[in-house]
Amino acid sequence: MSKFGLKPGIPFTGTAITEDAPEGSIRNNTNSNTHIPPHPPVQKSKVFADGIEDSWLEYIPEDLDPETKPPLIISCHGGGAHASMQFDETSWCYIAEQEGCVAVFPNAGGVRRAWLTVDDPQKANELPNMMDIFGSTPDGRVSETHHHIQFLKGLIKEMHEKYNIDEGRVYLQGMSMGDIMTMMFARVCGSLLAGIDSTAGPSPQMALFDDAWNVRGFECPVPVYQSRGELDDIVAAPVAGKENTTRQDVNAVNREFWLKVNECDDLPRLSILDVNNFAFYTGKKANLVYRDVKHRSHGQTLDDAYWAWNTLFKGTRRNADGSISCLDTDYSARGDVDAAALCDGCEYAYINNSRVKLEAPAFLETLTNYDFKSHSRVDYKKELYVPVSFLSQYFDISIDYSTDGRSATLHCMEGDCQIAEASAAALWDGFLRSMLMPVIRKDGVLFVAVRWFAEVIFDMQVTECDGAMYICDHHAEMSKDMAYLIKEILS
Repeated sequence: MSKFGLKPGIPFTGTAITEDAPEGSIRNNTNSNTHIPPHPPVQKSKVFADGIEDSWLEYIPEDLDPETKPPLIISCHGGGAHASMQFDETSWCYIAEQEGCVAVFPNAGGVRRAWLTVDDPQKANELPNMMDIFGSTPDGRVSETHHHIQFLKGLIKEMHEKYNIDEGRVYLQGMSMGDIMTMMFARVCGSLLAGIDSTAGPSPQMALFDDAWNVRGFECPVPVYQSRGELDDIVAAPVAGKENTTRQDVNAVNREFWLKVNECDDLPRLSILDVNNFAFYTGKKANLVYRDVKHRSHGQTLDDAYWAWNTLFKGTRRNADGSISCLDTDYSARGDVDAAALCDGCEYAYINNSRVKLEAPAFLETLTNYDFKSHSRVDYKKELYVPVSFLSQYFDISIDYSTDGRSATLHCMEGDCQIAEASAAALWDGFLRSMLMPVIRKDGVLFVAVRWFAEVIFDMQVTECDGAMYICDHHAEMSKDMAYLIKEILS
């Protein structure tokens, strides 16, 4: 398809990109980034249902060939926003250019510009109570006759008639309330979709599960990409059984819904690529890709479209018989190679995406420093301890233990390294090194602070969060959701 390059813009510090912002403005903050597209989208409108004129933005690559039956991407804005904001904050136009897709950005309409709601003239400036959307139906979803469901169905039909789109490659994405709209449409009309990208929602538990934790109404399995921001702390409703519901608990509920619907029974393949924390699930009916972004709050990253396309959409198709074809992409085929995940209190490690039993559970130990002002010891840092035998399980080295089991020699490619109970010294190929934390012996098992060995002896990268650790051969920053996932896997 066409070649394009990034265009420079004018920094804009307003709270929102509006029609009043200078032409060529770009906004950057912790919630979102914007860009200057290869060419502007076109505003369209039509009455699809209920006598209401709906509008959307249409982005068509200049050299689109309808004879190729292009894929269709529909991207839904967040509550109170509009299509032009969603267009500016996503990179679907670049995917359209590179992959030969049609991309459309619908407007929710109404005074409040909120999906799944109808304007109340008495409350024109209020956003809806999300619980009202799900609590009014027996299975937590709206009917196929709901106006916004008919709007999106009408858009799909309209794009097919205008651009001869591939009906087996229709993808729906939404941010925040647009995520909730995406989830709802996938549950009501999933057979029309080859995949969804749910960004920054999510839907409350009551919409997805009954009191017995059985999944509530859905039409069929759908390939799913879910994207979250680690700093997003919006919790619209509590999760049953959680005294203090966290955003990670709510994210887990949304993840679990599709894992059950798509029959993803196996453990995931994990990958942390800089701030992008991925879990790739393979299902009997359809796959799920989960992404949590370190340092990001409620919103969508500018590259979210690229991750969704390249980790899932690129390899998915809805077949004529309703089944899904899911092909692994370059990004999802195997997860990280030669990586390991550990967690405080767990007797398993996750090595190369397989659970491996440890000789004894890992644990956190606190290092103290002597405060010369107060003449007391104060807590300095915590380090994760693992049985020294873990080093042979993960790094494929041999270990010789002393007769009394109180010392050991590790035979590494870089040379031999001797350690001993209660000592913070490591005699590495004849050179004594300080490990900062001493060797600990518990119940006859020698434990070491694993970070030092991973980073110093084996030259690996280590990232930690909430008592979980991830070791790999490239830069990685673990997020709270990844730590949550690792605890689920290893518990």
